[in-house]
Amino acid sequence: MPIQSISHTQPNAWLQGGQSTTLQQDLIKKVLEMLLVSLLEKLGKKDDAPSSQPGGTPASSPASVPPSAPPSASPSPSPGPAPNPSAGPASPPSGAPAPTPTHDGTADTVPAPAPSTSPAIPGSGTAGNDFGTQSVAEGAGKVHPKFEPVLRGDESQKDAQIQTQADFGKAADATAREYGLDPNVFRAQLEVESNAFSKGFQGAMKLEGDLGRAGENNTSIGLGQISRKFLDGREWADGGPGNERVGGQKVSTEQYQGSVTTQLRMAASNLAQRVADHGGLQQGLAYYVSGNPDPGNTNAGAYIDRINTALKDPAVVGPGR
Repeated sequence: MPIQSISHTQPNAWLQGGQSTTLQQDLIKKVLEMLLVSLLEKLGKKDDAPSSQPGGTPASSPASVPPSAPPSASPSPSPGPAPNPSAGPASPPSGAPAPTPTHDGTADTVPAPAPSTSPAIPGSGTAGNDFGTQSVAEGAGKVHPKFEPVLRGDESQKDAQIQTQADFGKAADATAREYGLDPNVFRAQLEVESNAFSKGFQGAMKLEGDLGRAGENNTSIGLGQISRKFLDGREWADGGPGNERVGGQKVSTEQYQGSVTTQLRMAASNLAQRVADHGGLQQGLAYYVSGNPDPGNTNAGAYIDRINTALKDPAVVGPGR
């Protein structure tokens, strides 16, 4: 019975009405009992309430955890944010297939479309790792010799398109592909033969070297240092680049020296046939420089080392790309 429900006028009314002293005492006793019960109830509720740490997590009593209990190996994951009913259904993560309703109202998952891929463009630097070769050994697996004629009637037209070192680099790459060679290795070989990139292709076209056969009046000339015995109106005999596989053509010294396209094609054709005839790129390069297909011979070893160095030179592998 709430205290406020007892009017302070009631005891007076009873006294005035002639109530006995016993009734007054009983009333006072009941009031005091109710006050005491109410007070005890409030104290009991206060004692039963658990103490809390900040954030609403009940604090553990020191006695509630045994001293020998090891700490947890991994912390419990924090609960995620409560869902917001007004926000609508959660969206699927980016890249995941989105559920779509089916005819019966259930959700069906549609696979995400595969990323589109564009085919590699020849000459872009990505097709077949054309421009990534760093050594002769690496380039060996990328060489597939082809036999093409050197003289095709388009030499003057192509020569007119080669005016700068960048133009020359692009032409060297295109020629390498025509003959099944690795463009990087072909560039590096031209650099080792005639400094075609570091000193300019125009000067390299006129370079004349000594093959150690002066008595035979046989020197090497041009970008690929082609032996004179393959020029001056003679067929490219002795297994050279002008044999019957490429039409048995005759190329004069004048034709060779006056055309950058012809010089590139003769160097590429020469190397392609050496590779085909001697069992691989390293053997072909060894024969090209020494007439001995063993890559372990002294001249061949030094030659291949110089090509490997040139393969890492930006001045060689960079122009025109």
